[in-house]
Amino acid sequence: MRGARILIGATSVAVLGGAAILTTAFMGKAASFSTETVGYKHIAQSVEATGDVHGENSKTYYSSVTAPVAYYELSAGDEVKTGDRVVEYELDDLIKAREQAELTAKSAENTMNGQVKASDSNQAKFNKAESDIEVYRNTYALFRMANDYVNQGQYQENWDTNCIAQGLNKGIAEKSGKVNALEAELQKQQVRLNDPDVVQDEKEYKRTLDEMSRISDEIAGLSREIGNMQSDLAGLPPTTLSPQEYATTVINGNWMSDIMRNWTEATTLRNTYEAQILNKYQKEQLRNSYDLTELSVETAGENLTKATEGVTVEYDGVVTESPIKSGTVVSKGTPLFTVESSRDMKVDVGISKYDIGKIAVGQKAEINIAGYTFTGTVSEIKRLAEKGNSDKAKVTVSVKIDEPDEHVYIGLEADVKIYTNEKQGALVIPAEAYYADDDGDYCYIIKDGVITKQYITTGVESDDYIEIVMGLKEGDTVITDAVTDDQIGIKAESK
Repeated sequence: MRGARILIGATSVAVLGGAAILTTAFMGKAASFSTETVGYKHIAQSVEATGDVHGENSKTYYSSVTAPVAYYELSAGDEVKTGDRVVEYELDDLIKAREQAELTAKSAENTMNGQVKASDSNQAKFNKAESDIEVYRNTYALFRMANDYVNQGQYQENWDTNCIAQGLNKGIAEKSGKVNALEAELQKQQVRLNDPDVVQDEKEYKRTLDEMSRISDEIAGLSREIGNMQSDLAGLPPTTLSPQEYATTVINGNWMSDIMRNWTEATTLRNTYEAQILNKYQKEQLRNSYDLTELSVETAGENLTKATEGVTVEYDGVVTESPIKSGTVVSKGTPLFTVESSRDMKVDVGISKYDIGKIAVGQKAEINIAGYTFTGTVSEIKRLAEKGNSDKAKVTVSVKIDEPDEHVYIGLEADVKIYTNEKQGALVIPAEAYYADDDGDYCYIIKDGVITKQYITTGVESDDYIEIVMGLKEGDTVITDAVTDDQIGIKAESK
């Protein structure tokens, strides 16, 4: 930019330069120019910007509880000191809240303990009912087995008796049939013997009598056998239970009825108790509910403690925002006030895209505030470019004021010069002697008594001087007046 400005200036003085050449040539004398000897100096390149003064530390204090503000007397611009207690709260509602939380927690604890104790009792009763059911089941089985044994024995006895009776009756029937047949034969023989029409000799008659006697004897023998069999049949055991057996089955039946009644009652009780036993998830839910009430007690206690402590300022500073006042009911998280530090202060400036590449944290700066000058240091470079009033995006750079005093006011505008590059003992030329064109940077020097155009390589640039890296040496004379290429070669001297 400086080279372009100088080129425009050189064009504007071309006519004057030409006149000087003609005049000098005509008169044959050297032209006089303002010059400066090339030498070593301290040089500092800088970027200038304007910004606002702020505390390097800024904190907005938020309410840590929900309560009315009992005391607060700050306004924007008030100074505060480290440790100042600036907010106090009304405590009555918070005390009541803590007491209510404690009562709720106690009630929840009693409910939990009562239900768990009842569940444990029901568990014990359930276990007792389960044990009773097992006893009743086994006892009932024993009595049932005893009755089954009696009835099974009687059944087997009845079976055996019936089998014997059937055999005897069959034998009686068979022998009775033989008797009947013999009696019929005997009757025939009797009829034949007494029939007058039948002629029998003595042998045949005797033979008939013998046959009849034999039949009669056989009938008598069969009759005796039948009588014995009938006697055996009558002597068979009865097919019903004996009185002792019947009494045993009745007693056993009564026991089984009592056992079944108790068994049924125990089963009903077991089912009832089982429905009133808490499972692990229900117990866990009770514990969680109780833990929540305990947490409420803890929270209520913490809120009361925080409210009792109030709000204390952490560092010296100035109040920049103050939206509340005494009597305001604030909720937890409500902004109360904002403090910017007054000991550690900074200036926030906006740097354009052309200069931001030159800025680095740690660079020194000169700050002017209301006519007072302070030194500073670049402490932060934001990573976000924002558009300001000029609608041009700029990056905010914070410059910490090294030793702020009572003349530094938060919010006041400040002029900042940031030294982006400094060098001690640099070979320099005045800024007025610097030119630039398409071929590079150059200056005009008086060499061997004539004006000479000298191309140079530059380094650090400041408003007043430009570092020469190559092209000149200490002691060279550079012209600081406006010069053009038309004047190259003319005689020249320093004024």
